[in-house]
Amino acid sequence: MARKTLLEFLGCLAQHRVSHKLSSTFPPNNVELLERLSPKLRFLGFSNSQRWEMKYSMQQNAGWDVVTVVAPLSYPHIQYHVADPGAIKVMTSNRALFEKPIEMYDLLMLYGDNLLTTEGETWNRHRRLANPSFAETSIRYVWEQTVRILDEIFDDWSETSSKVIPHVADLTKEITLLILGAVAFGQETHWESGPGTPPDGHKMTFRQAVGIVSERIALRVSLPSWIWGNKETRDRMGLGGIASRGWLGSTIQDSAIGFAELQQYMEEMMEEQSKVGFEGRRDIFSQLVRATGEDVHDRLSTKDVIGNTFIFLIAGHETTAHATAYLFGLLALEDNVQEELYDHIVAVLGDKQPTYEDIPRLDLVLATFYESLRMFSPVLNIPKRATADTSIPVTAAVSDNGEQIDPQAKPKSLFVPKGTEVIMYTGALHYNREWKNHWARVADY
Repeated sequence: MARKTLLEFLGCLAQHRVSHKLSSTFPPNNVELLERLSPKLRFLGFSNSQRWEMKYSMQQNAGWDVVTVVAPLSYPHIQYHVADPGAIKVMTSNRALFEKPIEMYDLLMLYGDNLLTTEGETWNRHRRLANPSFAETSIRYVWEQTVRILDEIFDDWSETSSKVIPHVADLTKEITLLILGAVAFGQETHWESGPGTPPDGHKMTFRQAVGIVSERIALRVSLPSWIWGNKETRDRMGLGGIASRGWLGSTIQDSAIGFAELQQYMEEMMEEQSKVGFEGRRDIFSQLVRATGEDVHDRLSTKDVIGNTFIFLIAGHETTAHATAYLFGLLALEDNVQEELYDHIVAVLGDKQPTYEDIPRLDLVLATFYESLRMFSPVLNIPKRATADTSIPVTAAVSDNGEQIDPQAKPKSLFVPKGTEVIMYTGALHYNREWKNHWARVADY
């Protein structure tokens, strides 16, 4: 029944046009707002919209896989945009030489320091203590929860002859949220359970709070702090630092409560686990709480645990949901690939329930996900900054047929002055034919 439902689901997707325009999780920045006012103002900055539209064509026009972008409204004004696999390997192999500009991530310190907002020794410590949370036992738990939730969906859908999905991202976001609720926090909820009733001392259920935080992070970081109330008001309302009333109306109010509620839930979970222990818990939150270094006192603080769990939630929800939505859209557009993938799954699984041990044999499924991620990357660029004068290798750009645009061009070494911002331009890298040839065999949608 599950396989039949999957085919019906993919079939209904094919009835809708799938937009190839990458939707942004975050609201438009100042450059994108100017673009909407007048396309003639685009030269003032270089936005994610422009990055997505141009992809590798900017490198092709310049003839090299590294391009200098100068934009008055972008900061810094001069940036290197890198779509060269060799240069990116150099950058990712030396974190000390190419550091993360952490001031760009200050807005994501809502609950505390985390892997995204730190660098250097602080980052090393966070990574060392957080790393065990992503061991194979955790990956297996993700698989088990995914299978559980999808089984519940298939059972629900089996009662109807067809299912219409007006906007597939709404479905994938709900699925991802249920999985993350279990994997990140150990809160296992069910497909048909609904939002439920808030427990005593809360204004929202845990599921509602997690949904609001993951959906409205952009709103929270975009508005100035005074929108959320002054300290006196926050303390009086007991909302963990965020006021529940705001003059912008119900959206602000619900968002404020949601962020405060999630913090309260996490603090309560930490207190509860300190009393009952962690036996049998495989969720990320529990593993972060009990993580220690060589010294038993080398632990993440309460704020560090909450901060890292929050960033894993934000990093995992929208990105995974949209990546899955694009995959379904591409499969709906390509009947032959959809059928080939379905036949592959049936050949591997037969009529049995999929298990974690089946993953290595589902290689075409993995290749299909990889190709979808290549075409619609959730992250268009990764910023780095040179901490000292250095250089990176640069090769000539290639055309869509894989041939070098300038046959006479030879690889070069590009000087990178200290303080230069260097963008790992994944949106272009993934459309670099030289690099694309190394991707999985499902390469020509």
